[in-house]
Amino acid sequence: MNLRRRKPRPLSREDKTFRDDRLFVIATEDTYSPDRYFRIFHNPRIKVRVLPTEAGFSASSHVLDRLDAFAKEYELTGDDELWLMLDTDHWAEPNHVANFDRVCKEAVEKGFHLAHSNPCFEIWLLLHVEDLNPSDRFKSCEEVVRRLREALGAYSKRTIPGSCSPSTAAIAVDRAERLDGGSNDRWPQRTGSHVYRVVKALFRTEDTPSHS
Repeated sequence: MNLRRRKPRPLSREDKTFRDDRLFVIATEDTYSPDRYFRIFHNPRIKVRVLPTEAGFSASSHVLDRLDAFAKEYELTGDDELWLMLDTDHWAEPNHVANFDRVCKEAVEKGFHLAHSNPCFEIWLLLHVEDLNPSDRFKSCEEVVRRLREALGAYSKRTIPGSCSPSTAAIAVDRAERLDGGSNDRWPQRTGSHVYRVVKALFRTEDTPSHS
C-alpha cells in the first residue's frame, strides 16, 4: 500500500465527494465513548473517523484487523494517521500480555500509531477534570468510572461529559504527558493514557498553516 499517493479520493464508497483534508482513523475496542469523545474536535481541515467495536469483536487482534482492513480498502496518503486505541485492564494481564504485545508490535510494523490507556479510556476522561499522581492506582476500569462519577456527578459511556472540550483536552494532554514521564513504552505501564498522543497530533494539525 502506497501511503504517499496524493490524488483526491472518496472517504467511503457511499460518499461521492472527494476530500483533501487530513484523516485520523482510530480503531478502538469501545463501542461508544471514543466515538462520542472525538466529536468535540471541529476543524474543516481534519476528519476523524472512529472505528468502534460492533457485535462484540473487541479483542485486541480484532481491533487491529479493523484498522488494517480500513487502510487496505481506502486510498490514504502520507498525511493521514491511523491509530490503535486499546485498554490494558484485561489485555495486559499476565495470561494475555504476550498476545497484546504481539498486536502492538504488528501495528507499529504496519505504520500505525498506539494510544492505549491504563486501565481504560475513562482514565483519559478523568484527566480532563482531575490531576493524577504516578502513585494513583486503579485496579479496574470500574474504579475509574466510580471516580469519574464522583467528579462529575454522573457518567454514561453513551454520552461524553460536558467537561470535555478542546480547552480541557489541552489540560488533559499536559496531565497525561506528565504521568507518562517521556516513556517510549507501547502502553502505559501504570495509571495513565496515551490518548494524549493522538490529541496532540490533532492540535498540531490545527496549528499548521494551510497550503491550499
